[in-house]
Amino acid sequence: MIHLHQYPAIWGLPSLSPFCIKVEMYLRKQNIPYQTVVEKNPARGPKGKMPFIRDGNLTIPDSSFILQHLQKKQSAEAKQDPHLEAQSLAFQRMIEEHLYFILLYSRWIDPVGWEVLKRDFVSLFPPLIGMPFLHFLRSRLQKQAYQQGLGRHSQSEVYELGKREIQALATFLAEKTYFLGEEFTTLDATAYAFLITILKQPIESELQKEVLRHPNLIGYCFREEATCFSDFAGKV
Repeated sequence: MIHLHQYPAIWGLPSLSPFCIKVEMYLRKQNIPYQTVVEKNPARGPKGKMPFIRDGNLTIPDSSFILQHLQKKQSAEAKQDPHLEAQSLAFQRMIEEHLYFILLYSRWIDPVGWEVLKRDFVSLFPPLIGMPFLHFLRSRLQKQAYQQGLGRHSQSEVYELGKREIQALATFLAEKTYFLGEEFTTLDATAYAFLITILKQPIESELQKEVLRHPNLIGYCFREEATCFSDFAGKV
């Protein structure tokens, strides 16, 4: 039995982290038995972050390495066309290495998102500890975003970059069932996790508004939620 260690559920999402949702979606879509272990302290992860899995004697951190492990173990994904594999890798890197920081910005740096985060995240921690810890995290993540480069831009510039990436996802999905065609792949686990997080978190950012402008992305998200995460469908 695989044990998935991940951050707690919030806002009608199975986890506050899209990387955790990504792994859980893959497990569910591939019908891999698992149990969830809720973690609130990222320091408990082997690399200081979530998620990680325990599979027998193996401990595997990082969502991408987890999915690689699961693919090898299950032989779940057939060999794809090299051009589709290249597109999949490029989109996953765009989402996880760039759109991630825009999502982070909308939560931790944008004053609107920060007010929501303070209100809703503080209850995840013991009294007296929660608010100081959130302020500590905000300071650390602001520095991380600045070092990455995104934190050096104005708010309008940050969201303009995010809009272009959402538009690229909407254009690439078009009217297909999944991003690479008719079959679910790891790209879908990644894209769904980030898009549903942007849609359902109660933060009215320009990023969320852009997703709401694309009916194909909305339909994709809520169709997959209804079939894969029915226990969270309709919840906020």
